[in-house]
Order: sequence, then C-alpha cells, then structure tokens
Amino acid sequence: MRSLDRSHDLRPLDAEVVEIRYGDPASVRRCVEGADAVVHLAGALLPRSPETLIEANTDTTRAVADAAEAAGVKHFVYLSFPGADPASRNGYLRSKGFAEEILRQKRFAGAIFRVPMILGPGCPSLHKLRRLAGAPLAPLVSGGSVRLQPIALADVLAGIAWALALPPGQPLRVLDLVGPETLSYAELLRRVGQRMGRRPRIFPVPRAAGWLSAALTGLLAPSLGWNRSVFEVLFKEHLGDSLAARASLPFPFTPVNEALDQAFSAAG
Repeated sequence: MRSLDRSHDLRPLDAEVVEIRYGDPASVRRCVEGADAVVHLAGALLPRSPETLIEANTDTTRAVADAAEAAGVKHFVYLSFPGADPASRNGYLRSKGFAEEILRQKRFAGAIFRVPMILGPGCPSLHKLRRLAGAPLAPLVSGGSVRLQPIALADVLAGIAWALALPPGQPLRVLDLVGPETLSYAELLRRVGQRMGRRPRIFPVPRAAGWLSAALTGLLAPSLGWNRSVFEVLFKEHLGDSLAARASLPFPFTPVNEALDQAFSAAG
C-alpha cells in the first residue's frame, strides 16, 4: 500500500501489510520478493495532487510489473476498466490502456480484467448508491440513463483466483469481466432504494450542463477532482463484451439483485 493509514480494513486478515513508494524501485522489489503471484489493484480516476493519471495508473503498473519480472513472479493479475485504450482521448482510459500494453509485453500468466462498477460490501460505488437513494433528491446526469454492467465483488474475487491458477507459461489473458445484466444507473438506484425501503426521487441534470460544469471546474478549480475526463468515464457508456469471460471462467456470474442482496446482508 502507498499509505498505511488506509490499511485498517486489512488488519483482521492473515496478511502482511507493507508500505511502498512506486517511485522507489527498491521498495517495490522488497514487496514482491519471494512472491509467487502479484495482483495489482491500485489505480485512480482522481489521483492525489500533484500526481497525474499517467503517474497513478501507468507508472505504478510499470514499477510493479518490472519488479515482479525481476523477482521471477509467474502470475500477474491486473484490474483495468472497460474501454481502456492507449489511443483514447480520455486521460483515464488512455492511462489504463498504456498499463495494459506494459503487461502484454511481459511473460506473465494470469489476466487483465476490465472491470466496471463493483457491487459488494465496502465498495465505494455501492456506498454512493446508498447515499443517493437515501437523499431527498438524487440529481443524475440525463436522469441516470447511462447503462452499466455492474459485477458482484464475489465474481471479481473468483475471477482473480481462476487467473492465479492458470498454468505458468500461458500468455496473459485480457477479458471484460462485466456483470450478466445491462441496466441504467437509474434502475440500479431504484433497486438499491428498494432494499432500503426508499423510492429515490431522481432529478434529471441535462448532459450539456453536467459536461460544462466538469469542463469549467477542471479549468478553474482542478483540485476539486471534477473535470471532463471524470465526466466521460462516469457518464459515457463503456460496455464490455462478456462472451469470452463467460466461456473461460468456470462459474456463473451473479445477477444484480443477488449481488445487492449479498452486499446488504454483509453490511447488516
């Protein structure tokens, strides 16, 4: 981890928590030394100032991949995002695309999973949905019409376990690890509200107004973390093709309602 202050959720686990600095190759090498596999989850849509998207997503991946390669690690799993592309005009998608390119050039077994919104206990996306569902009014760009393919946290974990068990020497797999249902954000919010005994009141925000606010905020107050890149990731559809993942992974994907029930049950 980059900050031990954020490790409190890991303390109950049977895990050794190590603080590293991605700009310090020696600290990264010490972290992966003796490891059989690396699962790289780090990434940022809103990097901490003055860090850039390339530094947060691409350079960190390069540092870990280089250290893992030098240490003889056989398996590597990386969580990317649907639409990741080094040629993308969107800074976040471009930085994730560059990270994927770095890993493709290595000789790891494992997988690059392009993962959308994750539904599970402790997941930030579900926390935001619950907050919106409980608010007097839920302002949503275009009324929440953007479509999503949310995936259960349990499915992501099962996918990682599958990738780590692939035979060494196989090329890195690249799969869209998306959920089995495609639904609008508004519909997802309603389903969350049902489990809270609430009926969310959606206030549609015109897309043009949302885009303009993001553009102006990015120019005038970049430290707020609201800019065109973030807007396009959150409010532009990035739908994946789940056929390859469904054909490869040895488990059925969890329907949205079941994923929500599991998350609410775990949260109490």
